[in-house]
Amino acid sequence: MPRPVAPLLSREQIASAALDLIDETGTFTLPGLARRLGVSASSIYHHFPGGREAIIEAIRGHLTAGPAPATGTDWQTYAREWAREYRRAFARHPKVVPMLTAQTVSDPRTLATYEALARVLRDAGFHEEELLHAVTILDCFILGSALDAAAPLDVWAASDDPESALGAAIRTASPEPERRSERSFEIGLRVLLTGLADLRT
Repeated sequence: MPRPVAPLLSREQIASAALDLIDETGTFTLPGLARRLGVSASSIYHHFPGGREAIIEAIRGHLTAGPAPATGTDWQTYAREWAREYRRAFARHPKVVPMLTAQTVSDPRTLATYEALARVLRDAGFHEEELLHAVTILDCFILGSALDAAAPLDVWAASDDPESALGAAIRTASPEPERRSERSFEIGLRVLLTGLADLRT
């Protein structure tokens, strides 16, 4: 029997199917992924000898493989576009965020985007320790905002108390509740970048 012209399975197919399962159920197992793909678990291990963790890293790379922000801009503009791109990718798949934060980032494509950001910050006057804090703070903010993008439209139950400050704020925002998360992200990002400027030496 002649061998097939093209491989029956690819790393991209496996990572995509795993991401579909995470979107649907919040997790995935190797046996469940094999059933979804109609293959044996050994076929998956052939492409991913590292198993589940390696597949999660492939998913990370898939989500962060979008176009990089334009170079030649000031550090705040670069970081702003970098943050927006990351949030956009993770907000589409919020259930994967806890899995990504549970293991060390090792995907080469993802590390390359962090390296690009780090070089921009270094060139802008951030020294090593402050630079690492700046990247960490941005990362935490983006991931938290991506989770918030999947929150219910009514995050807080409005109080019946007419004197409630939170209740008044909720009622004020109620005509466009779907914009709350994105608007909060933009406000927070502006405040964050302004504050990070103080770390430069």
